[in-house]
Amino acid sequence: MKKGLSSLLLASLLLTSPGCQQNQKEVVNEYNVVPMPNQMTPQEGRFQLSNKVSVVTAGCTPEVQAIADSLIARIQLISGISLQASPQENAEQPDIRFVTIDGMPEEGYKLSIAPDEITLSASHPNGFFYGVQTMYQLLPPAIYGKETVKRADWSLPAVEIEDAPRFPYRGLMLDVCRHFSTTDYIYKFIDMLAMHKMNTFHWHLTDDQGWRIEIKKYPKLQEVGSKRKETLIDYYYVNWPQIFDGKEHGGYYTQEQIKDIVAYAASKYITVIPEIEMPGHAIAALASYPELSCRPDTTYEVTGTWGVFEEVFCPKEETFQFLEGVLDEVMELFPSSYIHIGGDECPKDAWINCAHCQALIRKLGLKDDTTPNAVDGKKHTKEEKLQSYFITRMEKYLNSKGRNIIGWDEILEGGLAPNATVMSWRGVQGGLNAAKAGHDAIMTPSPYAYLDQYQEEPETAPTTIGGYQTLKKTYSYNPVPDDSEELVKKHIIGVQGNIWNEYMQNDERRDYQAFPRAVAIAETGWTQNNRKNWDCFRSRMVEDFERMDAMNVKACRNFFDVNINTHVYDGTLKAVLETFYPDAEIRYTTDGSAPTAKSDLYTEPFIWEGSIDLQAAAFKDGKMLGKVNGKKLYANLIAGKQYTTVPPCGWMNGDIIGENDVLGADTTTLGLTNGKRGNIASFTPWVAFSLNEKNNNELVFSVDMEKPVTISKVTFGTFYNPAFRVLPASAARVEVSNDGKEFKEIGQASYTTREYPEHGRKMFTDTVECTPTEARYIKVTLKSGGTLRNGIDCRKDTPEDIVPSDLYVDEIEVY
Repeated sequence: MKKGLSSLLLASLLLTSPGCQQNQKEVVNEYNVVPMPNQMTPQEGRFQLSNKVSVVTAGCTPEVQAIADSLIARIQLISGISLQASPQENAEQPDIRFVTIDGMPEEGYKLSIAPDEITLSASHPNGFFYGVQTMYQLLPPAIYGKETVKRADWSLPAVEIEDAPRFPYRGLMLDVCRHFSTTDYIYKFIDMLAMHKMNTFHWHLTDDQGWRIEIKKYPKLQEVGSKRKETLIDYYYVNWPQIFDGKEHGGYYTQEQIKDIVAYAASKYITVIPEIEMPGHAIAALASYPELSCRPDTTYEVTGTWGVFEEVFCPKEETFQFLEGVLDEVMELFPSSYIHIGGDECPKDAWINCAHCQALIRKLGLKDDTTPNAVDGKKHTKEEKLQSYFITRMEKYLNSKGRNIIGWDEILEGGLAPNATVMSWRGVQGGLNAAKAGHDAIMTPSPYAYLDQYQEEPETAPTTIGGYQTLKKTYSYNPVPDDSEELVKKHIIGVQGNIWNEYMQNDERRDYQAFPRAVAIAETGWTQNNRKNWDCFRSRMVEDFERMDAMNVKACRNFFDVNINTHVYDGTLKAVLETFYPDAEIRYTTDGSAPTAKSDLYTEPFIWEGSIDLQAAAFKDGKMLGKVNGKKLYANLIAGKQYTTVPPCGWMNGDIIGENDVLGADTTTLGLTNGKRGNIASFTPWVAFSLNEKNNNELVFSVDMEKPVTISKVTFGTFYNPAFRVLPASAARVEVSNDGKEFKEIGQASYTTREYPEHGRKMFTDTVECTPTEARYIKVTLKSGGTLRNGIDCRKDTPEDIVPSDLYVDEIEVY
C-alpha cells in the first residue's frame, strides 16, 4: 500500500534532519545505515531483487566492474538470487546501474533506488565501493553471513542518497604485540572496517612485548623478538611481585602473509599503515640485537608485562642503519604513503647516562630550553631535542623514499619533524598544537578513542586497562568543533580508534573491546557533525548488531542492558537508570530479585530509602533484551551532600574521570557521597588521597548538614592494594559541631588487626559507633594505613626505601 503524500514528506523531513524519530518505525527501520549518510531522502516503494535483475556496468573501468561482480557474487551466495551481469541496459527488466560521473568527491557516491531501478553513481572506484556498502546495509543483515537464506525479504527500500565522508582519514589501530592476532582475525577486522566505510587499518607491529613482522635482513627479530617466555596475570597493579602464567607467547606475520593481507585490504579500499616503534618501546628489538642499545653488553628479554621501559634505541649509526634496513623491507610490503614510527613514551634515562648520547648532544649543539617552545608552550630538555633529531633523521630517510611519517604526539617534544603528521592521543591538545603549527593531525584522544577502556560496569566486565568510556561517550566526540581556527579545520584530517591488547588475550576479547564503539568512531569520521544524533544512531545500531552477529563478531552487549548510576537533582540524590536500546522499557526491583516484565517500570530518577539491592533490565515487547545488572545503593544522612577534603583528592576522584562518566557525572559529590560503594574490579569508583607528614598522614572529610541532625554511626570504605601503594585506613575519628568552628569528638576506632589476602587486593568497610549527638557539621578523620617497603611491597619508581601509602576511599556514610 502506498503512503500518502503528507506521510512521505514527513518521512523525508525526518530522515534529512540530524536525527531519527522513534515514532516513525516504518522509516527508521528501513534506513539503518551506519555511518549515517550526509544526505538521505526516503522514497516510496521497494526494489525487489530477482533473477530477472541485470547489473549494468557500461562504460565502467575494470576496477568498478570488479566491485559490481562482488555484489553479484555476494547476493548469489547469500540469497540464492542470480543477478545478471549486462554490458548495457534493458528497458524491459529492472536494472542496477553503475554510472561513472566526473567531478564527484573521491570517496563520494550517489545512490538512487526506485521500485524499478537502482542507479549507483561515482567518479572513483572507492566511491562505488562505499555505495555498495550502503546497499548491503539496506538489505537484511543476513547479507553479511556465510549461509544461504532464501526466505528473507531480498529487497531494498526506495531512497535518494548523496554521500561523501567528513574526513579523508578514518581508521582503527590494532595492537598485535601484547597479544598476537591470527590472520583469520585480521581479515575479519578488515571486513568490519569496510562495512563501516573506514579506510585505514593502522597495524601496530613492534613493541616491547613482541616483534610481529618478518624482516629477512635481521632474522633474530622473528627468531628471538617474536617470543616471550610468559605473560602477566591479572591487572598490572594487582600484585607485587607480579605473577606470570609461565606460558610462552609468540607469533609473527611472514612477508607473504602480510602481502596477502595488504592486498585484501586494498580490495576493500583500506590502506594498511604499519607502525615500527622508535626510539622507545624497543625491548623486543634489543633482545634480538642488544648492540642497538645504550648498554650493548646487556642481555635483554622480551618482556611479558606492560608499561614504559627505560631500555630504548641508542641514536648511533648502527641503529640508524638497522632501522633503515627494517624500513626498506617494510616499504616493500606496504605501499601506503604513510609509515608510522611511534615516537611515544620514550624515557630519556638511558640517554642521560650514555656517553655516546651526551657526546652527540654536544656535537649537535642541543641545549635545554630557557623559554617555552612556540608549538606546545613547554620547555624541553636537550634529551627531548635528541629525540626530535632521531625522528627527523628517520623522517628524512623515509621522505627520500617517497614516504611520510606519522608519530604519536610526543614527536612534538623538542621540535616537530618538518613533514610529520601527528597522531594525538594524550587528549586533544597535541593535535590542536600540531594543526596550528601547520602540520596535519589525526585525532585519537584516549578519553574518547581508546577502546581498551571499560565500557560497562567494571564489576561485571572483563579486566581492562582501566578508565570508563561508554558507547555514548565515544559517540559524543567531535574532532573539530565548529568554532575552531581555520588552520585546525584544515589540518585535522581524520579520526582513529585504538585497540591496545594488554588485556585482550583472544579474538573474542578483541571483538568485545572494539565493537560497537568502533562503529561510533566510524560515524564520527564519515558523518558531518550536524548530522550526528545519539538517538538516531542507537536506533540504527539495533540492526547493526544483527549484522555483527551474522559476521560472528562478539561485540559488547551493554547496549541491551541497563546502566545504573546516581546523581543529585535539586539537592537530592536519586537513582538514574539508562539503556541505549531505543524504546525499551526498564524494569527494576530493589530487593535483589531478578526483574521481570511485570516488575516496577522505571520512568524517571527516583529517591530510595535505606539500603537497597537494585536490579534492572531492559525489556521490549515483554522480552528481556540483555542481562540483569545490579548495584547496591546506600541512602544515609549525607547522601548527595557536598563536602570538602584536606588534602584535596588526587588523580582518582570517584564518579568523575575527566568526562568519562557520560551518564551525567554528579559534579557536587565527586564519588564519596553518591550512594555507591567501591569494588576490587577497578580503581574507577575510588577517590585517591596522597597522605604524608605535611598533612599529618590524615584525611579530613567535612560536611555541612545545613540543619541539625542526630548522628550515631559513620561507615566508610577503604582499599587494600599494596602493589599500587594503597593501604586501608588504620584509624578513624568522628567530630561534630553546631557552628562549624568548635568540634567535639563523639567516636573513634582503630583497625590494627586486619586480615590481608596473600595476593591481590581487598576492600574494607568499617564503622565508627558514635555517642548519639545532634549537630549540623560533621568531620571524619581517617588515618593513613602506614608505610610500604619500596621495591618489596610495591614497584620501586622512587629512590626511597620506605614510602607512605596512599589512601583510597569510597562512600562515607553517616547514620
